[in-house]
Amino acid sequence: MYNLQQRANNAFSLALSVFGTVLAVIALISAITGYGNINNDKLRVDSKNIKVVTRRYGPENTDYRNSKSEFVRFQFDIDADFTPLFNWNTKQVFVTAVAEYQSKNFERNQVVIWDKIITSKDKAHIKLRNVRNKYAMIDISQKWNFERANLTLLWDVTPYVGILQAGQSNRAGTQFTLPSFISQQAK
Repeated sequence: MYNLQQRANNAFSLALSVFGTVLAVIALISAITGYGNINNDKLRVDSKNIKVVTRRYGPENTDYRNSKSEFVRFQFDIDADFTPLFNWNTKQVFVTAVAEYQSKNFERNQVVIWDKIITSKDKAHIKLRNVRNKYAMIDISQKWNFERANLTLLWDVTPYVGILQAGQSNRAGTQFTLPSFISQQAK
């Protein structure tokens, strides 16, 4: 009547259909319940530690277009608890610190200056002091001229099953002013 290959195919198809349905239900539950929110995140930038430099530093902080490009270096403090984002379906949380500013040429500029991957609930409370920007902060015009910037935290929650969910800290963020290179030389 039915040979072994047909029976194996039917059993495999049924198992795969049940497995896919279970994963779809898990993804749906995860999307409906969502993840927690971060309420008490704090970012602080010390304006004394903001430096604009023209020299190249580090292999990842190089502008090959022009050796006179101006990079911004600064230090900031982070105190944020990402524990509410962890539940039974959270694989990891990818956290980034983003500097956002306006320039003459472009209305909205965003630069990722720091990131971290949190893989467990035990390591979800981040409390760091005097963190240097991990990535180069350079404007497309290659010059800084007293732009006002906001520093905000953004995060993506990566579930085991389901869609990525993103969030961000207070949109006002931490404001600071990026000095010009010439004004620093005059001091």
